[in-house]
Amino acid sequence: MDRRELLKRSGIVTAGVAIGASLPAGGYAASAAQNAGTLAFWDTLNDEVRGGVVEALADSFEASHSGVTVEHRGWTPDELSATLPRSVDSKQGPAVAQVNNGESLAGPMIRGGQLVSLAEYDAQYGWSKRFAPGLLARNMYTADGKTFGEGELWGVSAESEIVGFYYNKQIFADNSLTPPTTLAEFETLLGALREAGQEPLVFGNLDKWQAIHLYGEMHGTLTNREFLDNLIYRRGGAAFDDASFVEAATKLAAWNEAGYFMQGFEGQNGDDATGLFATGAGAILLQGSWAAGTVADGLGENAGFFLMPPVEAGGTVMHVGGVGIPYSITTNAADPALAAEFIDHLVSEEAFNLFIEAGSLPSGEIPAERITAGTLSGDLYTNWNAALEADAVGHYLDWAAPDFYDTLTGGLQELLGGQSTPEEFVGALQTFYAASFG
Repeated sequence: MDRRELLKRSGIVTAGVAIGASLPAGGYAASAAQNAGTLAFWDTLNDEVRGGVVEALADSFEASHSGVTVEHRGWTPDELSATLPRSVDSKQGPAVAQVNNGESLAGPMIRGGQLVSLAEYDAQYGWSKRFAPGLLARNMYTADGKTFGEGELWGVSAESEIVGFYYNKQIFADNSLTPPTTLAEFETLLGALREAGQEPLVFGNLDKWQAIHLYGEMHGTLTNREFLDNLIYRRGGAAFDDASFVEAATKLAAWNEAGYFMQGFEGQNGDDATGLFATGAGAILLQGSWAAGTVADGLGENAGFFLMPPVEAGGTVMHVGGVGIPYSITTNAADPALAAEFIDHLVSEEAFNLFIEAGSLPSGEIPAERITAGTLSGDLYTNWNAALEADAVGHYLDWAAPDFYDTLTGGLQELLGGQSTPEEFVGALQTFYAASFG
């Protein structure tokens, strides 16, 4: 679906002309003199569906801001994280960019003086009031950039995120299978699919980040809110030497040894694996909520979604996810006030409706009247709301320390390749994590 079609469906295009949907109090006249020029924004919404949403929003923002040109560039997460700090230092970067949470990128960039605090604009637009406190903390740092999870707002998320499992309803029906309710049932299900000649769990780890999600989901069955928050926010003595990390790594290696993963997963990247699953190849896809539009376009009514089940029926799993990568203002912004106005547009009611229309997961709880039972989006929204209500939305483990991503992903590649034991893998994580406290 292209961005013009999204605009038409949401009522933003009339007679072929883009019209701004909802103006702030007093309209834009007060800042009209500041609106000339180009506003560049970079993010990770580079797929057709979600990229179409933000480009539609860019169009409607341009239409209500005479003389402003909004330029969008989509990157892969790895490319954006590697490129953005250097581009800001060289004054070649965007005014607005997605900056990954925690110590993966936000903390280092705040301490490096590369981001603008949103405290002033938060007071103006009331962004903090739109998120549950536990989700809001993921976009907060103290003013000195040293403490994650408290202080000031440095980014605002247009989407929510949760990692789970898409499944092909037709393959399940053909093999008399249903979504699992416990971890043991999930293992039995994966074995039954392999015996039936199906690729049980589709995911690609060439770009390395998907293994973080699978490991995080496995660990999520063995942990709780307090421990995970303490680990990520670096408080209370939580560390990777906890036995739950070894247990999760042992289970992950056992699933690989049992043949539960797609053959050749090491040579497929995450987006390609999603595209493959959307063509009908494989029974279950490990992927985040951001892939919903692509999967729905490919499988239609045969697409479903479930979350990682607990060890015991009725138990709680801390699911990988939270807010989407937040939009921040960089110190390259010639007009930070205009940049903040654009961020507010990205999280507006108009944006919420466009993400819903695209089958993606916008920020916040999804109203019951927007949920259609029996559809992929209905499955996704119902599971997301349930996780929110249970306070079961966890974190991404690479948020825990600066440059931890490489250690975590490299270690997972060695674990899945049989080059290290679970104990060796977790030992390396703990060594790195402990050294990062210096």
